[in-house]
Amino acid sequence: AETVEDVLDATSLPLIIWGSGEDEKDNEAFTRVSPVAAGENCLLGTITEDNYRTLSALSQADGHKIVAESPVDINIAKQVNTLALDVGFDLENLVIFPDSPALGYGIEYVYSIMERTRLAGLKGDRLMAQPILANIGGEVWGTKEAKISEAEKPEWG
Repeated sequence: AETVEDVLDATSLPLIIWGSGEDEKDNEAFTRVSPVAAGENCLLGTITEDNYRTLSALSQADGHKIVAESPVDINIAKQVNTLALDVGFDLENLVIFPDSPALGYGIEYVYSIMERTRLAGLKGDRLMAQPILANIGGEVWGTKEAKISEAEKPEWG
């Protein structure tokens, strides 16, 4: 919370504040972080099918947006958005995050799901009409090639 406060003091821009991905830790951390950034219009993330209540409530109370995470699956993305809506969260304050580790399925597949999501939103599906966030940098640093030392790298030509 202190770090978030320091960063907010240093900039007038809204922040994306990303959790660890561990539900219990995120719920505890965001209950401290969200009030510190109240009114700053931050993007907090992520909510999932299993962990959406705390962050949705905090974001509503403190005037933030949220990132709704789901695997690259339109039905699960709609479900997460529906769960946020059911607890009173405004869909206009939500960003869709189709978790892109599914790039292992192939970039064409992942892109086609994102494209279908976007087209559904444009055709009037209000559960799919939110912006889409792709955390490509985080996924790239998760690949084995990004973690190996110079000595271990094969000759890539």
